[in-house]
Amino acid sequence: MDQDSGSSEPRLPISKAILAVLDRHAVPERQRLATLQAAVEMSYQQVRRRMTGESPWNVDEIKRLASHFGEPLFGLLATLVDDVGHQATLHLGGVALPCSIWLGPQAPPKTRIGPLVAVAGESADHWNVVPLAEAGERQAHEIKRLIFEAAPPRRVAIVDDDDDLAASIVQFLREKGLDAISYRTGENLLAALETSRFDGFILDWMLGEGNIRDLLPAVRTRSPGAPIIILTGQIKAGGAQEDELESTLAAYRAQLYEKPTRMLSLFTALDLGFEPAPRAG
Repeated sequence: MDQDSGSSEPRLPISKAILAVLDRHAVPERQRLATLQAAVEMSYQQVRRRMTGESPWNVDEIKRLASHFGEPLFGLLATLVDDVGHQATLHLGGVALPCSIWLGPQAPPKTRIGPLVAVAGESADHWNVVPLAEAGERQAHEIKRLIFEAAPPRRVAIVDDDDDLAASIVQFLREKGLDAISYRTGENLLAALETSRFDGFILDWMLGEGNIRDLLPAVRTRSPGAPIIILTGQIKAGGAQEDELESTLAAYRAQLYEKPTRMLSLFTALDLGFEPAPRAG
């Protein structure tokens, strides 16, 4: 494995799975080992030895890695053992759910037990899991084990020194299935960014006597593709503040919403701006 990028073809399933995580999160090749170093709080050489198979990963390290990237844990843990199962999609009631399966024997239609069976997917390494009655005459395998793990909820940071408004936003977003966390100051958010990953941000433009422009470089560096929503009160048209706000929105690819705004509008803007969720299983 290349010392800088970690891009040489790995031999261990866990190393392949970790590289897939980095690919999903668009980590450049030459930054991969450094990114893992920060994620699991280990030295560069320790990470390199684990990715090359010279030293083993342990469960706690994999947990930290999964938490840092907001990835489902089981898919990574499964690669620590020889029998890692197969990627599959469970089709039930019109819903498609990613999962992992362990195949049993191939069975002719009249001998199948079910209630679920696995049929070949679109690629050689993927399977579809369907109710027995839906398999028809297709070749199918019994299933020895099936594990579905829900992806962790999207995490959103809210920074507003109006406690009542921040609490209302947090409550609404949590009711919509998001993990919303509020901070009163930009310093509090910067401290959280050192250890936590966020999928989106709602930031009040004015905090105390100043604004949040100096906070945005760190936010965008740590979350390059995350939606950033800036809330503002009325701003005088054509003034210096409007010019600064306009340049900030362009520089950091942020959206502007004027207070008061509908909570549903904030949620919709976040939902449309979220990066594609990592595939579970």
